[in-house]
Formats: sequence, C-alpha cells, structure tokens
Amino acid sequence: MTEKNYESMNILEIANLKKDFGKHQVLKDISFSVNKGDVISIIGASGSGKSTLLRCINLLENPSSGEILYHGENILRRGFDIPAYRSR
Repeated sequence: MTEKNYESMNILEIANLKKDFGKHQVLKDISFSVNKGDVISIIGASGSGKSTLLRCINLLENPSSGEILYHGENILRRGFDIPAYRSR
C-alpha cells in the first residue's frame, strides 16, 4: 500500500454488501464505516446474519455484491493480498 493519511480516512467501509445462499438472501444492502477509535457491536437475533457479515469482512465468504474498503482499498479486487489484510 502506498503511504496515505490514515487519520482522516475510514479504517473500514462496507457499502451495499449483499450475500445470498441460493435463493436465501442473508445480507441485504449492509452499509457502515468504522473510524479510528470507534468501538462497534454487531447485534441481532439468531440467524440474522451476524456471523455471515464477519465472514464476508474477513473474506471467508465471498459477498454476492457490494464493496469492502480497508483504508480506502477495495479488498474484493483481483490480486488483493488477502493474507496480509487478515494479519492487520
């Protein structure tokens, strides 16, 4: 990654994330951002997609559509260094 001003940038940005398993839509249009110093919680009923969301963020599941940006870099692009991303 090139040197960037991380102070003014979102650490993580999820935009319009969707995940389908066949005809079953588990995640529908999820969007949020995480800034430096933020503390977030993911809550919901059993089966509401919390684990699927986390699995998509760390690329253990491939989202059906949407974007995941880590420090402004699209982690879903071809050639992205997934092991390095996961280690950060």
